[in-house]
Amino acid sequence: MNIKKVLQAPLRARQMGKYEARIREQTVRYHDWILRKEEKEREGRSTAGAELSVKCVPFCSCGASFRLQEAGKDADILVFHADCGRPEEEALRLFGDFFARSPEAVLAYGDEDEALPENGGRRTNPWLKPDWSPDTLISYFYFGNIFAVRSAAVGSVSWLEDADWKKNLYDLCLKLSEISAPGHVDSVLFHGEKPIEPFGMEEEYDGLKQQAYIRRGWPMKPEGMVSIVIPSKDNPGVLSTCIHSAMEASSYRDFEIIVIDNGSNEKNRARIERMLSQMMPECRFRYVYEPMEFNFSRMCNKGAALAKGDYILLLNDDIEIIQEDWLGKMVEKAQLPHVGAVGVKLLYPESYAIQHAGITNIRLGPAHKLQYRDDRTDYYFLRNRLAFDVLGVTGACLMVKRSVYEESGGLNEDLRVAFNDVDFCYRLHDMGYVNVVRNDVALYHHESLSRGLDDSVEKLKRLHQELNLLYELHPSLYGRDPYYHRYLVKDVLDQEFYAGNRYEYEDRCDRVAPEIMKDGLRPEWNNEVLRMGIEFAGDMDKWQTGKSGGGDYFIQGWCYALQVDNSQYRFNLILKPVGRGDGPAGEETGAVWKLSVNRQYRPDIQENLGHLEQNNVALTGICLSFPRKALPEGEYLIGFLWEDCCSRQKLYQWTAETLKVKY
Repeated sequence: MNIKKVLQAPLRARQMGKYEARIREQTVRYHDWILRKEEKEREGRSTAGAELSVKCVPFCSCGASFRLQEAGKDADILVFHADCGRPEEEALRLFGDFFARSPEAVLAYGDEDEALPENGGRRTNPWLKPDWSPDTLISYFYFGNIFAVRSAAVGSVSWLEDADWKKNLYDLCLKLSEISAPGHVDSVLFHGEKPIEPFGMEEEYDGLKQQAYIRRGWPMKPEGMVSIVIPSKDNPGVLSTCIHSAMEASSYRDFEIIVIDNGSNEKNRARIERMLSQMMPECRFRYVYEPMEFNFSRMCNKGAALAKGDYILLLNDDIEIIQEDWLGKMVEKAQLPHVGAVGVKLLYPESYAIQHAGITNIRLGPAHKLQYRDDRTDYYFLRNRLAFDVLGVTGACLMVKRSVYEESGGLNEDLRVAFNDVDFCYRLHDMGYVNVVRNDVALYHHESLSRGLDDSVEKLKRLHQELNLLYELHPSLYGRDPYYHRYLVKDVLDQEFYAGNRYEYEDRCDRVAPEIMKDGLRPEWNNEVLRMGIEFAGDMDKWQTGKSGGGDYFIQGWCYALQVDNSQYRFNLILKPVGRGDGPAGEETGAVWKLSVNRQYRPDIQENLGHLEQNNVALTGICLSFPRKALPEGEYLIGFLWEDCCSRQKLYQWTAETLKVKY
């Protein structure tokens, strides 16, 4: 019998109880969270639309031809809603306020959730919608179960002679959206009594969409030459797969390929030239060899300057084409007058794991939602199935009209490696264009074969510098995304579209005081079993506005350990001046500092580590602040120290992230 284990057993059981209690304490139900949100929203809200009369119209009573002219005679605003629930008075007032403040608007929609009887009437499954998204509405009827129109506008459109109320509703909104851009009342205005079921993506609605294209003068078929620009260096095998898959698997044939090589070695250059010489004349690509320091933006701009096509398609050399209609579908969207950049869904090779399905802009920066999720599952109201308007798409596969590329000035060459594609998309957004991701198209992306990962101190510094430049160029977009609802989680890199009850930093932040570790860290404690990440390290001004300058320092991140029971350890963040060792402290300015923190519930990390569930990885998060002058000025390396609550064991490891302290 192991006496040590016997003695420790009750201690570990007690620690496990505390661990589980902590999870319960930090688990906030959506129902309670949204009620608090709505109560706060109502406080101090002015009433601008009291002079407008509002009338409810259930979908089921619309009739074959709607006959809404009669209903609109005694109301300024008609609020359409599903017959599985009813809007509250607050929802009617919010619609009235919106129309009173937006005299040009004729159509608006709101957000919704479910209040299922089997759930005790508690709200669940919110459909938190984007701001006006014209291409998303073409994909399906994303207005859902509640929207409102001006009564005067109802009589200005023709009606379908069809008994299907869904087709009538969809057609009505398509027509009204051509009069003026619909508005989004971004609050939960409808609580349904059965599961939300989107519609409009089925083939039976194609006729409505074709008529909408005709009315708007949009081209019906993809037309024009595509110039595919592929930056590449020392990857002849990968490049060959990319080019041959494009040549062989593309049903849309009007394209050229331009390869920009910034300095492959002689052997690899010879392989590329040999591949080129062996191709049929009609299939050959243009090969431009020009040695220079790696600058993705400059390489793309050089290729675009040589392009003959109507469209520029930026394509990584590690993309593999697996869907024949990919190019035609991208042109279908890129040719529309309001569209800027067009991207597609990218999968990790030989798998169903999603790598990219559009870029979302959160407080931590541009994020790839649904990354690593299994594409055989439908996510968040078909997010990985249809074409959606988004703030950005990845430059690994990005198409844009050549005229728009030139109008925008192309990619910013000051952003050499990262965020150049994001900056480009944000610039198009600022210019009034809408970016689209076609998640009905899937390609393989052999990610990081070309460049490697950003996992060293120097690479992370460059990454942070380029992220800072991104928001210096687009300050109005810091922490804001018109295609990502303000109620969706935005304080962590949660891969799915969850409501913010999962995590909000205001509810989690520990106020701590750094203390010097007089004896430093012992070498035997250093252990690579720790896995960790720092999501943010800077002052509160930077966290809130994107610009450093004031406030306490704030750090957010996560850490878990392999091969041990994570529930048995106490968390500490540790800081040391860059360049010093881990041993005993000398002067205060050269000390190792410890910051004891509470472990935070991070369901996002837990889900991404499902294979480690037995090791209790739910409480992996840290979220802390400390006074601005609590540490001497300087740059500090950030790490984690774990202390076993039931023994003397300690573990520590340093990240590659640093924090700059400046008074």
